[in-house]
Amino acid sequence: MIETKGSNVTAITVTYNRTVTLKKCIKALLDQTIKPKNIIIVDNNSREDEKQEILLIAEESSQIHVVFLDENIGGAGGFETGMRTAIEKYPADWYWIMDDDAYPRNDCLEQLLFAANKAGLENIGFVAPLIYGIDYRDYQYYHHKFLKGAALSDTPIAESYEDYNNINKVEANAFVGPLISKSAVESVGIADGSLFIYGDDTEYTYRITRRLPGYMVKSAVIDHQDPPMKDNGSLSPENWWKEYYSNRNRIFLIKKYDKKKFTRVCGLVEMIYKILGLSLSAAVKKKYRGYHRIRVKLLLKALIDGLKDNRGKTIDPLEYLKAIQMIHK
Repeated sequence: MIETKGSNVTAITVTYNRTVTLKKCIKALLDQTIKPKNIIIVDNNSREDEKQEILLIAEESSQIHVVFLDENIGGAGGFETGMRTAIEKYPADWYWIMDDDAYPRNDCLEQLLFAANKAGLENIGFVAPLIYGIDYRDYQYYHHKFLKGAALSDTPIAESYEDYNNINKVEANAFVGPLISKSAVESVGIADGSLFIYGDDTEYTYRITRRLPGYMVKSAVIDHQDPPMKDNGSLSPENWWKEYYSNRNRIFLIKKYDKKKFTRVCGLVEMIYKILGLSLSAAVKKKYRGYHRIRVKLLLKALIDGLKDNRGKTIDPLEYLKAIQMIHK
């Protein structure tokens, strides 16, 4: 085992009706060569049968602590709750954040701590593992990124495995295994639950790297499920609500972080043109037949809510899915 210091780690994961993947995630955490001192599971008000499964999972180790929420407040709200709980009850040197469908390889934490301790990375905000997509069997390059242009567009730091160094500077990263330092939490606070879902990871890690550097470590690898896509690579109608939050929250990001009025306005105009263009396409293209109205409505709502700073759960995923099912009928 590699010698490391400051290895008091609290891991945090958020789940919602996915104990099948959660079990794998928790097993991967318990199998680490350097184990987290505490593991927090935040349940976003899953079904009763799923809650009972979570209680059984928690019995596997005294390290596991469960927070049951009375309402689904999204991944962002779950991570905010998890981090707040960790700071209050299980304070640590590091906070290891990951989705419940992420499975760190057994030396992942050891490699992250080694990079933080031995590679000259002092006063860091976070170190993140390289993410491998287990469904499509390729690395998820898009999760390790710089934010560029007026619209702070996601730009991968590399396009191939060979292009990575072992230690790579990043501006933002997914919540798929970033190891957040105590210094970062003390400097910028915790995740922003008002985003509900999508973009909360980008906002938080970008908030950190405005103050402290963030890095991706190639030798630390975490396996991750790939998102469900249609054959042409686009989201299915059942998942368009996620696109709504992604667009809305990107507008929030531009408004918050671009301090120069001219480029901020340019970024917002770029988002307006993008969303209006998608709306026009949704209104006329045959592939959206039967879904024209709901897609246009979602896109325009994202634009309006973003510009008006309407935060929180402004689209209820369950209600949205009911509306989609009515169209199927």
